[in-house]
Amino acid sequence: MKKLIIRKLYRLVLLLVVIIYYYWPKKYVILSVSIAFALVLTLDLIRLTKPSTNEVVKRIFKPFAIFMRYIAKKEELRDFSGTTYSLMGCLIIVALMPKVVGITAILFNIFGDLFATIVGKTIGKVKIVNNKTLEGSIACFVSMFLVVLWSHFKLFLPWIPGLAGAFIGTVIELVALKLNDNLTIPILSGVTMWLLV
Repeated sequence: MKKLIIRKLYRLVLLLVVIIYYYWPKKYVILSVSIAFALVLTLDLIRLTKPSTNEVVKRIFKPFAIFMRYIAKKEELRDFSGTTYSLMGCLIIVALMPKVVGITAILFNIFGDLFATIVGKTIGKVKIVNNKTLEGSIACFVSMFLVVLWSHFKLFLPWIPGLAGAFIGTVIELVALKLNDNLTIPILSGVTMWLLV
């Protein structure tokens, strides 16, 4: 469980995207996220297709490689990493959605899944879907509601789009769609808010 929680806490790195998205012009945010996405995608492609080159890369970035291997899910050892999917989601959101929606959607992805996991794994008792717990889902929605609260007063996000996005984000976290949740949670909750703003 410790490994799982550390993996979820690693998502807090995405707060860097939120910070630059909040303060910088959109074109610079797109450029920055594109560079980061291209870098991690390249490293993933090397890791998945060129084992010999991957060994060289792992030696160069040894401490980071050890950490990433420690927190990776088993399926990520044969697929793109969660970081790649997260940055892909951020790039789509920043490029296509209004700032108020985009920042909120990225924060949903950071905090919703984080608190769902921590609460669900530590005190969760009532199983509902896909081995997820009622307590974890409540924690997910509450954390997203707090994001909406912040976005409403700081970014002037209307209540109805924000709450609808939080609800959709919670449902997506619960049902675990086949696509990576680093993509589905922010994009689908973001689209929901965008349609209602």
